[in-house]
Amino acid sequence: MKFYILLISLLLNGCSALPSVFSDARIKDVAYAQVLADAESHTNTMVRWGGVIIDLENAESQSTLKVMSYPLDYYGRPDIDSESEGYFVIKSPERLDPEQYTAGRELVAVGVIEGKTTPSPEQDGIGLPVIKASGIHLWPVAYRSNYYWHCPSCYFQQLYW
Repeated sequence: MKFYILLISLLLNGCSALPSVFSDARIKDVAYAQVLADAESHTNTMVRWGGVIIDLENAESQSTLKVMSYPLDYYGRPDIDSESEGYFVIKSPERLDPEQYTAGRELVAVGVIEGKTTPSPEQDGIGLPVIKASGIHLWPVAYRSNYYWHCPSCYFQQLYW
């Protein structure tokens, strides 16, 4: 009996969608528009933002992602059916795999706001918010092409079965 309880608890633990860093109590619910308007007052604030990868630049000791921002849905996924909020930059302290972090992939990141990038003409003279990531989660590619649209619970069957 103990074996089955242990097995069930391990299986349920494996079903959690996001790593533990995404449930940090220090995460503040700060909107993208607030940081875009006044990044200095939100510096060093921990946030959880998501979106779609636009570009990845790898350096020797870190990676920089440019992301199109979308609000997160109930499950913490970027809600790409809603209107984009703009762009932001994620700085990762480690090199990210360009085969995994490709343009068009959806992600969620947790990190502290470092400020904004230097304004450039291609960004309409607006600096982009910069997050120093402590955790990045890529969402599976398959969940958007869910053939079981008529069956909401089938989403989990598609991911885990």
